[in-house]
Parts: sequence; C-alpha cells; structure tokens
Amino acid sequence: MNNILYCSVCDHDYAHLIGTIEVIDNDENQAVEFMINSKYSIAIKTKYEYRSQGNIHLLFRCEEGHFFIKSFDGHKGNIFMDENTLMDELTSYLNDVYQNEKDLFFTLNYDLLGNIEKFLKTQKIY
Repeated sequence: MNNILYCSVCDHDYAHLIGTIEVIDNDENQAVEFMINSKYSIAIKTKYEYRSQGNIHLLFRCEEGHFFIKSFDGHKGNIFMDENTLMDELTSYLNDVYQNEKDLFFTLNYDLLGNIEKFLKTQKIY
C-alpha cells in the first residue's frame, strides 16, 4: 500500500519539499523567531497558538505551482496536525504572490525567503 502526499490545494500527487519552518516562542502565545531550513532566522514577534514543545512545518510545492504546508505542533504532549491558522495564511499568501509565475521553482531561494518574511511582518505585534 502506498501513501502519497497530495497537494492540499489541487490534489496533484507530484510535490516537492521546499523547506522546513520551525517556530520559536516565548511561552506566552507569541512567536519570537521563525527558523527556515535551520539556517535562516526571521525575528518577528507575532501571535502563535502553540507552545514550542516540538513544532515543525514542512513547506511543499506541487508541480501545478501551489504551495502547501504540513504542520505539526506540540502542546502538553499532544501533536496537532494541520491545525495552524498562521501556516494556512502563509500558504494563501504565497499562492497569491506566485499565482502568475511562469517558471516554477522547487527549492528555497531568496525571493521566496523574502516573501515569507514580508508575510510575517504583516503579522507583527507592535
């Protein structure tokens, strides 16, 4: 039996892992840092529904061009899958930004990283 990952936007079965997003929080329902691919740090203070007891978000792109995220958030011993509204909003934002793109890419690049940071800045708590 094969278990295949399908795009959550269009159900396409060809998807590529672009990167990982780890959220570091301050235990007060606020994220303080987003670590992309364990390499790129984006320091933004924003609301975050879960405490960092093991969270990871996997960013994918299907061959139809849609971005989607599989989320895993830990809280008090429970792992919540795909229940992260911030990651859902990031997915929608990326799909809007890249909707008319002609040349698809399937790796993390600085343009994508910049767009992730732009989105997070719109979520910033002042």
